[in-house]
Amino acid sequence: MKHKIIFFLLALTIITNITAKKSGNTFSNTCCDTCCGYDNYTNLGPCDGYPFLQIRSQGRDSARELVGWQQFINKYCMDSRYGAFSVAVEYAQTFREEKLAHFLFGNDLQNCCELLIQGDEPCGDAASRNPKAWFADHFGLTGQYSSKVRFCPRIQNAIVDLNLYIGLDNITQGLYLRINAPIVWTKWELCMHENIVCDAADDSHPAGYMAETNVPRSDTPPSFAKYMTGKYTFGDMKTPIKYGLISNCGCTKIGLAELDISLGYNFQLEEDRHLGIFGYLAAPTGTRPCAKYLFEPIIGNGKHWEIGAGISGSWIFWKNCECEDLHGGAARYMGLWLEATVAHLFDADQCRSFDFKCKPNSRYMLLAKIGSNTDEVLLGDTTEEATAGNYQYAKNLIPAINWTTSKVKVKIPVQADIAIKLGYTRENWNFDLGYNLWARTGEKFCDFCHDDGKKYVLKGDMYLYGQQENNGNLIFPLPVSQSQADIHAGKNWPKVEDVNPRTNPRVDNPTLAWIKESINTVELYSVSDGVPYQMNGSKDPTFVTRDMLNMGKSPSSITHKLFANISYAWKNRECCNHVPFLGIGGSIEFAQDNYNDCCCCDPLCNTQCDATCYSHNSCYNTCDNYNNCNNCSCSKRGGTSLWGIWIKGGVSFN
Repeated sequence: MKHKIIFFLLALTIITNITAKKSGNTFSNTCCDTCCGYDNYTNLGPCDGYPFLQIRSQGRDSARELVGWQQFINKYCMDSRYGAFSVAVEYAQTFREEKLAHFLFGNDLQNCCELLIQGDEPCGDAASRNPKAWFADHFGLTGQYSSKVRFCPRIQNAIVDLNLYIGLDNITQGLYLRINAPIVWTKWELCMHENIVCDAADDSHPAGYMAETNVPRSDTPPSFAKYMTGKYTFGDMKTPIKYGLISNCGCTKIGLAELDISLGYNFQLEEDRHLGIFGYLAAPTGTRPCAKYLFEPIIGNGKHWEIGAGISGSWIFWKNCECEDLHGGAARYMGLWLEATVAHLFDADQCRSFDFKCKPNSRYMLLAKIGSNTDEVLLGDTTEEATAGNYQYAKNLIPAINWTTSKVKVKIPVQADIAIKLGYTRENWNFDLGYNLWARTGEKFCDFCHDDGKKYVLKGDMYLYGQQENNGNLIFPLPVSQSQADIHAGKNWPKVEDVNPRTNPRVDNPTLAWIKESINTVELYSVSDGVPYQMNGSKDPTFVTRDMLNMGKSPSSITHKLFANISYAWKNRECCNHVPFLGIGGSIEFAQDNYNDCCCCDPLCNTQCDATCYSHNSCYNTCDNYNNCNNCSCSKRGGTSLWGIWIKGGVSFN
């Protein structure tokens, strides 16, 4: 038996090393090159969309580990080494898809699972635009574009959970070693389906809006879904979206979730009860979040080293002494079993994407790069007051998420996993019924990485270029920004009275734009309008900075699980040194959330939301600017609801 144990440990070591290499044990710093302290963190509101879902590790399941083999571990009156080896094969899948969708997109969803993508005049009718729709221009789509994007997120897990328990009573009675190695295959899919309602093939982005010249519909992404694959650019955009991609296919991963090693001691060990303590260390062999996909598959706990301690106990409160097994013990008995752990998850480097404060989902907006004013564009109310500023649009658009995605050091202060079960044994049969509570605190960010030295502004719906008077061939980039734009719209549209939206009437600090022509100062006109309306620039552009980012840390999570298991042990075999056992069980887990505080839709995805849903009920956030965002008292909850079924078998040995 000693050789078998050594072989098992060696095999686990090899698997751990291979998995670590495949899953990126060495963090590749693709987000930034330097780190800097950052303390001004805020949380997203309970009704906002979150850029990242931190799940419960597939390998952290005390319910699955507790069932089926209680009679072969924590034995009393042993004076030699003994143990048991078990293999549990489980399939688990999430349910309550509408809650997962709401976690990712928040109250921007319609009918609980639909996201609207609309231009400023969807289907040619500006009045029909939904205020919760995402602005089509952020994705290169034109003004008449309108679509409905439906999501039904789903996570599937297949788990092979290897457990080895070794009673070290030959050293000290009650001492034991336990090794847990869960191998996981996981598939995450958003099940996205886009239904295009309107799309005008002859539509275009006017000259000066996305580029110097007109950008026809044929030179823009075919749809929102296609844009989110990261393969399309448009206008002045040189690099497609790289992070937060939304794939129409499922993404899969396979690997060892973590390698847990526990050392425990039962200080009370009797025939009808036991009570002990243990400590454990979990090596992070799973995968590391890299932010490439919005709904990226994760195996394990996110590359956190984990250290914890726990208690283990049992109490057999009833037994039938008239029925004995082959070893003289009671063949029929009933009892309670408990296993509880509390752990700390240490710092781990991860890539995360962030929104701007008070702007949920704003990571999917567009940024315009700003450079030096090489053309000496002037700003002023009159020719006499016009002066050259320091900045000018640098002819480059980027998806905001390419800039807001950075490396962070993440830790989780406390995680708890508590399982209690009622067990009944009748001869060779065992019946288990129990409850499992899993909870963790919200994340903490230790360092934040982001400073590329470049200057960007929110584009919104502003025009980027102006045309010199009487010379349509001279087009100049403007110094502009539109900090009040959000994922839903810019600020120039809709048109107000006789003000032409194409002249940038509602950019930051709007001031008339001019250019020097020989010795004269002349106006810069709208490039795309035959009528000469003078353009506005921003006297002082508002640059996006890291202080504007909302550090959307994953919130705390609580789940409640009910589980049951039936197993059979061949205890009446002639050879009693090895006793095989086999059983089947299942569980259903409910994530605790505040979904009902944010959306009053019917849980089915086919019921129209009531208009009052948009008030966020008691959980409504308001803000005046980037630095004054008043979060409500209630906080968001994470976690996933799953059902699972398993087969667990193994063998005990003396």
